[in-house]
Amino acid sequence: MSSLAALHQGLLPILTPIHPSFPFAIIDLIGAMRLSSVINWIASGVFDPLPLTTPSKGRKKYGATKERATLWQELVGLMIVVFGGETFLSMCTGSTPSWLVNPNIALLFCVIHTIQTRTSFIHLLPQKPSLPLELFLALPDAIGRTLLLTRFSIVPILHPTSPRTLPATTATLILVPFILAVPFASISFSTFNFFSPSLRLTTPAELAPKGWMLVDAWCPLLIAPLFLTLIGPVDGWDYGLGLGEDESVAACVIVLWGCFTARAVYNFGFRKQDWANLFASEEKKKIE
Repeated sequence: MSSLAALHQGLLPILTPIHPSFPFAIIDLIGAMRLSSVINWIASGVFDPLPLTTPSKGRKKYGATKERATLWQELVGLMIVVFGGETFLSMCTGSTPSWLVNPNIALLFCVIHTIQTRTSFIHLLPQKPSLPLELFLALPDAIGRTLLLTRFSIVPILHPTSPRTLPATTATLILVPFILAVPFASISFSTFNFFSPSLRLTTPAELAPKGWMLVDAWCPLLIAPLFLTLIGPVDGWDYGLGLGEDESVAACVIVLWGCFTARAVYNFGFRKQDWANLFASEEKKKIE
């Protein structure tokens, strides 16, 4: 268990605000840039289905230009992804959502998305996902998602600071992380399509065929019970191993890192050329 504690200590530099005058941690910046990049890929049509026929010669290639949503529409969708679950829970409990008390995180995400998608900075970013990129980002993705599913959801229930905090029951300990992570992201990305030129109602990706394979949909249902089992027994969870919260967070990061790495390999790593590009030296790439 000392190795898990050491791992958590190693994560502290990226979890600590950079400077008192800049109250954001490195993981906040990475998370904002990552989410903005995914939104940009969707808005740019990277994931749109390919046409059944090849465009005739002389015409514009499919996907060369694509109308996209306005900046304001994308920012609204972004805020729903980030704060939708928290706002819903605040409405249920009669408490004030964090973005109304301190809008710093909201401003950070909006400013970064504006810079990344509406300035020349967009040309410096990857134009589409790839195996090397997804493998590289699997760890920071796992860190940020684990914090959301543990520190920012379960821990506040176990250690309430307000009488309006939800009671610690098995249902709340499992459902709160899920509500924070899944349904409102689904509303923005696939249900109302905030990142398309016009809003339209479609079947959520999680409810579509093979929707159960989406890692983002089921990882809260894996990480929350795992975290509770590691730190338990606690209120609402009667069994567990009795580990510290820091060690348990580190263990959950490792598990989720494995899940996101497997997702990257599954989505982008079955072609030999992908592995060749990943492991090839720079000299070999120049020769090719």
